[in-house]
Amino acid sequence: MKLSAMTGSWERANRFSQLLLMSNLALSITLMGTLYLAIGNHERVVLVPPQLDSRVTVGMATASSEYLKSFGLYIATLAGNITPYNVEFLTGILSRHLDARVYTAVRTKLQAVAADPVFRSSGGASWFEAKRLDYEKETSRVFVVGQLNTLSAGKSSPEVAPVVYDLKIEMRDGRPLVTALDSYEGSEPRTLKWQASHAHEQKPAETRGEK
Repeated sequence: MKLSAMTGSWERANRFSQLLLMSNLALSITLMGTLYLAIGNHERVVLVPPQLDSRVTVGMATASSEYLKSFGLYIATLAGNITPYNVEFLTGILSRHLDARVYTAVRTKLQAVAADPVFRSSGGASWFEAKRLDYEKETSRVFVVGQLNTLSAGKSSPEVAPVVYDLKIEMRDGRPLVTALDSYEGSEPRTLKWQASHAHEQKPAETRGEK
């Protein structure tokens, strides 16, 4: 029995075991790092929809301006194309894309328009035609500029009024959500620049010396 040979084999076995231990430790650290990155990383998808001229980027909390403008156009078109007979259908669709606080007010307004006796008895209908899309990055607002056409029975041509749909859109968990929605007559979006230039007009009458 050669004791020296056995001792050498034992030492080699120990060194091999230590190498295996270090290797497993390194693999565990790498696996934990990969898992951490996978959990913290939200996939960003780049799309080129057929209705857009350029590609759009959609993330969990952000999206490109072209995508937000396209979504704003979609919401404005829905809200502007109302009849006494499709109001429940349209408000049902809007409920999926509007914040709960915004949806309540919008639904009430659309139902009031559709329930108007004159509008209903005349078989009225309205539709929105978009002319321009603007986006304000500082406020995440989309401005859909166009005209609202209202047609009543017995009339050969609709009444036309310029209107701006003003929407604030946020990305939540990869989905666009309208957190503010307003519409007003005219063709000039009320951007931050517009608000600054019209600040004196927005003050209360008392502060302007009016009664």
